[in-house]
Amino acid sequence: MKLPRWATALDVFAVVMALIAISVVIGGGFRVWVFENRVSVTDWWRPALWSAITIAIRHAIVRTQPLPQHVAASLIGWWRSEDRRVVLPIHLTSRLGVLAVGFLAVLLIGFPPEAANRWRIYSNELLDLPGRWDTGWYLTIATEGYKYVPNAASDYQQNIAFFPAFPMAVRYLSVVLGRQPLWTGVGISIISFYLALTYFLRLSRSLLRDEERATTAVALLAAYPFAVFFSAAYTEGLFLLTLMGAVYHFHKNQLLRAAFWGFLCGLSRPNGSLLSIVLAIMAVGPMWDAVKWRPILPPPPGWRAIGQRIIAAGSPGYGMLAFSAFIYKMTGNPFMWTAQNAAWGRTYRSLDSIVSDRVGFIANNGWYSYASTQTIDLFYLTAVLLALAAIWPVYRRFGLAFALFIPITILPPMAAGGLLSMGRVTSILFPVFLWLGAAVPPRHRTAWLMTFALLQGFVAVMFFTWRPLY
Repeated sequence: MKLPRWATALDVFAVVMALIAISVVIGGGFRVWVFENRVSVTDWWRPALWSAITIAIRHAIVRTQPLPQHVAASLIGWWRSEDRRVVLPIHLTSRLGVLAVGFLAVLLIGFPPEAANRWRIYSNELLDLPGRWDTGWYLTIATEGYKYVPNAASDYQQNIAFFPAFPMAVRYLSVVLGRQPLWTGVGISIISFYLALTYFLRLSRSLLRDEERATTAVALLAAYPFAVFFSAAYTEGLFLLTLMGAVYHFHKNQLLRAAFWGFLCGLSRPNGSLLSIVLAIMAVGPMWDAVKWRPILPPPPGWRAIGQRIIAAGSPGYGMLAFSAFIYKMTGNPFMWTAQNAAWGRTYRSLDSIVSDRVGFIANNGWYSYASTQTIDLFYLTAVLLALAAIWPVYRRFGLAFALFIPITILPPMAAGGLLSMGRVTSILFPVFLWLGAAVPPRHRTAWLMTFALLQGFVAVMFFTWRPLY
């Protein structure tokens, strides 16, 4: 007999309260601000009492599947699931492998002279390993909140440029995890990446209808050179999870779940709101059949269903607007977060000038000079070219929505900052890996995976030893 959803919700609440009680016993309690309201939990018995009351109410009404049995059955079911068998080895090998390579690089290679004044949280190099680059901005938001200095210089960097989903998750989870925001952020990224890979595997199975190809797509995403950021206290892991959750549930016509993940996606990164365009095309895609592409969704039953899908498709945009409303209250300009991009060197440049700069440099100095003096730029250029090359085959195999996701993800940040941070941007382009999983012949899969993994090791060395990756 399957438990009612409300009973499952009560079980989850009881477990959460029990975990909070244990956290208070170990860590001494916490105080945190939630939407300008202070929440204080300093006595362990209060959450423990709520847990006990919830359990009593649930079992008084539904006596089947007591909580311990329910939890054990859920864990056993997860462990025996085919998703876990495929995803977990790929996930753990890649995520823990990146951290191991990064730590060895710190010990054996060390830091460049310009990193002598780097910020630190721990004196122990292992504990301080994830404390790199933009992680500091996320931790500042998590621990101190958003701050805005009006009339500051255009090159003065402010944390309102960073969207809230990841740092707020760090804030509220770290208070029950020993007040360790840095490693809480790493945990969020790694767990989010596991869940994102699970969603991606399910979507790949549905579209490719081949287990080996679907597994290859998952492995290539995890081995991608710039997948390093899924092992760091960065927003990419959570962003990919929200993205894949929204797309998968929309693909399955589960609109409430899709809207939930889509809203969080809009709160995760500035370009998260662009997912609304992709979902909108998925919503109306079945209305036509052009250029021999397969519709993502089955034919809709009517205009009402299409309207419901359109409303759900707007959820990423609603998330962005929610953050913009918060910024408006703080600064008086709802899109002040966009203006902050200039402080990081993101100013508009035409795409043709980006291309002509590199063509001119190579023409005057040669490929070797470009590769040896602008190595990271070459890496980013290669990643962008791979993504752009995937647009047409993705369109042919999977339709307009997935194909359009590629250019609307990479072209706006390129126009605003050239190849700056293109590694992070391309790491979440799931249609590219979906296409590679389908297109790479079985005899070449090992070579692709080895090449990706070796290059990811190189990127890990650069990232964890404070060598510029921008």
